Amino acid sequence: MTKKILIVEDNELNMKLFYDILTYQKYNVEKSYDGLDAYNKIKENNYDLIILDIQLPKLDGFSLIEKLKKENIPTPSIIIVSACAMDTDKQKAKEHNITDYLTKPIDINNFVRIIKQKLEKL
Repeated sequence: MTKKILIVEDNELNMKLFYDILTYQKYNVEKSYDGLDAYNKIKENNYDLIILDIQLPKLDGFSLIEKLKKENIPTPSIIIVSACAMDTDKQKAKEHNITDYLTKPIDINNFVRIIKQKLEKL
């Protein structure tokens, strides 16, 4: 069965890159350009994985995670992909049990490897 991935990214070029990489890998991919839209999609769909930016319009990545947890909405595995390489953001990710934190610009081979590893565990 094809794994379903939601990309939450407001930058059009990054979205295109992530989308192209993942569809080439034969994943079922959906797009979301802001945290509020992503929240609604996660509530209504079952995703195997979320590729999540932190700095998003309407609802930032960490606020999205907190809102989902507060409302007991099941969340799939999350990989954070952010331009922020600050230790405080990485620490915040760990506090949310997110161990995969990639900084932009991404290493494409590493990106694909981490996604495959995450999805193999499901």
